[in-house]
Amino acid sequence: MPMASSSFNSYYQNPSTPSASGPTNQNAINSVFDQFRQPSDPLDEFSIDATMAYFDALGLQLDDVTLVPLSKVLGSESMGEISRKGFTDGWMQLGADSLPKMQEKLQELRQSLDTNEEYFKEVYKWAFGWAKPAGSKALPLDSATEWWRLLLQSRFGDNGHLERWLEFLNEKWKKSIPKDTWNMFYEFILSAKADPTLTGYDENGSYPSIIDAYVDYYRNLEQ
Repeated sequence: MPMASSSFNSYYQNPSTPSASGPTNQNAINSVFDQFRQPSDPLDEFSIDATMAYFDALGLQLDDVTLVPLSKVLGSESMGEISRKGFTDGWMQLGADSLPKMQEKLQELRQSLDTNEEYFKEVYKWAFGWAKPAGSKALPLDSATEWWRLLLQSRFGDNGHLERWLEFLNEKWKKSIPKDTWNMFYEFILSAKADPTLTGYDENGSYPSIIDAYVDYYRNLEQ
């Protein structure tokens, strides 16, 4: 897998930075969009079927975490929905105007997600609003469980807290997940990577009460 360029990482830290990949043909990007738009789709929108066909052509499976940052790049406001403007703007910024070039950029995107901590955190936080049902302020617990596993398993699964957290939520919490809990859980599991026994956890810190409750749950299990 090729290493992400510094200009690529710079773009994701500062989305206003133009792509350094060279001239890109917007008409060619529009042609790719039209190639996958279904006959029943609006002129300037992908249906879910069109999005899935496009992802499949890129070789992107639904259990590949890269679909999250790609959806962010393409301006998707909710899962499976992509507008022509978001599609063309995103690929113009990345400098890709054909499927092979888009596949190359997807590899760079994967690498940036793996190696750029600030970018990963940005994508993680963005995913909450993208994944939650339209009009809702919270993410259903079953959906949150799936997205936490997809986003965090490879990064934090080895310390045991991700699966225990999900076990705790499904046994004790049994409610939807608000944005604050989603965001702060990332800060928590990042700190737990350095302190897996949670000996330094401060119950009087800034974490929401649900994470305090999880720490009590964990400590009781470990006794």
